[in-house]
Amino acid sequence: MADTAESTPKAPRKPRKPRTPKAATAAQAAAVKAAPVKKAAARKAAAPKTAAPRKPRATKARTAKASTAWKAQADQIKEQAAKTARSAAGSAKDKTGSAMQGLAKLIADTAGTVDAKLGPQYGDYARYAAEAVAGAAKSLDAKDVDQLVGEARDFVRKSPAVAIGAAAVVGFVLMRLAKGSGSDNA
Repeated sequence: MADTAESTPKAPRKPRKPRTPKAATAAQAAAVKAAPVKKAAARKAAAPKTAAPRKPRATKARTAKASTAWKAQADQIKEQAAKTARSAAGSAKDKTGSAMQGLAKLIADTAGTVDAKLGPQYGDYARYAAEAVAGAAKSLDAKDVDQLVGEARDFVRKSPAVAIGAAAVVGFVLMRLAKGSGSDNA
């Protein structure tokens, strides 16, 4: 039997013709396209709802309420900082005024010595300087912090170059004082 199977040759296969689609109507084509969408919707509807609950969306009212709370807290911190700065500026003003009065007294006390050593003309300069420092101290004591800040702003607007130079000099003096006090402790 094996001999007979080998001896009969098989006919070659003919290639198949490709299928041509039948002419479909527009309604049939739409139904074919919508079929997968309908199946997916059916699966979603049949699936049990075990997913985690959604977080509630932030509504405009909640966002506005949170924003208002933050603004209120920021305003409160701003007011606290302003009070602290005012009290620090007030105490610094008082210390500066008393230091200037002490300096004026020191200059006035040394005016007699300057008279004896350098002459009466230079003693008069020292007295004039003492009066000027004492007048500045009285002026400083008479004004409150808000007036001083307003005058400082006006001065900076009128002559910014002088203000920058004065700030540099004050910074240099403060740096030297800080270095001097730091080396005394060591």
